[in-house]
Amino acid sequence: MAVACAIVGLDPMQKDWIEALKQAHGTDWFKIVVVGERNLSLAREVGQIFDVPFYGDLRRMLLETTPQMVLLDRPADMSLDFVEACIQQNIGILSVGPPVQTLEEAHRLSIHLEPKTHLLYTAPRFSGSWGFSQAQQTENFFRGVQFLSGDWSAANHAIARARNIQHGAVRSLSVLAWDAFRTAIEIVGLPAALYASIDGSSGQQDNFTDVTGNVGVVMKTLEGATAVLRISDQEASLKRELGAATREGRVKLSEFSYHWTSSRDELIEEDSTAPTTHAAQALKELDNFCRQFATASSSHRGWPHLLPETAAMMTAMIVSHRTGMAESPQHFRGLNR
Repeated sequence: MAVACAIVGLDPMQKDWIEALKQAHGTDWFKIVVVGERNLSLAREVGQIFDVPFYGDLRRMLLETTPQMVLLDRPADMSLDFVEACIQQNIGILSVGPPVQTLEEAHRLSIHLEPKTHLLYTAPRFSGSWGFSQAQQTENFFRGVQFLSGDWSAANHAIARARNIQHGAVRSLSVLAWDAFRTAIEIVGLPAALYASIDGSSGQQDNFTDVTGNVGVVMKTLEGATAVLRISDQEASLKRELGAATREGRVKLSEFSYHWTSSRDELIEEDSTAPTTHAAQALKELDNFCRQFATASSSHRGWPHLLPETAAMMTAMIVSHRTGMAESPQHFRGLNR
């Protein structure tokens, strides 16, 4: 049975998602039933693309329609109340970028979710890419990581409009940072210390969704490993790459390739697959969510949301930039509990 979807907050310039939704709409596994947005003109524009009803009042939309899931690109002026209302009604959320804007919101939303849940999926997710999946199948890739490095970059919406970049744009640096931090957590856990420097805007107060520019992050784990991340929303094209050094050797990953060498720099294994378009990647994310959402309940269903952990790293990044000192994501993780 097709999963009934509401689209909320999606900017028409998110052409990757628009194209993916067009391909999925009307299939036996997915259909768009309504578009919602606090800005009625934007709701009308997106609604007309798919020829479905549109609402400028999200509360009314949930009262008058019955979506099973929401594709959400949460704008800065949207309160968490809508997201909570969806989760409480067992409406799944596929969030393009962080579904929360602050650490307090992350704790608040996680109360309604099991640690592993089919009700919330955040895209983009590097750990769902072909390259990372191949690495996960070989435990030695990430066993005893001593040094981790990553590079996440894309164009934000303002730059994409100015440069007429058609694909691979993100709302802000926060979309990239959330994915990069979540990936680091999955490999080395929540860091003990994080130092960050932002060349750009560090956002308002403790809200991390409007961070933009270039950021360098250095982290130290509880086990003594070091991680370095470069994140930027000032580039022309989407790029996500990861490197890890262990006692076994070194691995370099992209979304579509991996290269593993021994500690003596001898090639152990490498492979790659043909790159796909950004729209095809978005379609894969959508299909993945719908399959998990519609499947029967089991211990394997869904994904760890890691909301407080990832939000703690986002908060530590902002605070470290403002104080000029290293901050503890572990400390922030314990706040607001």
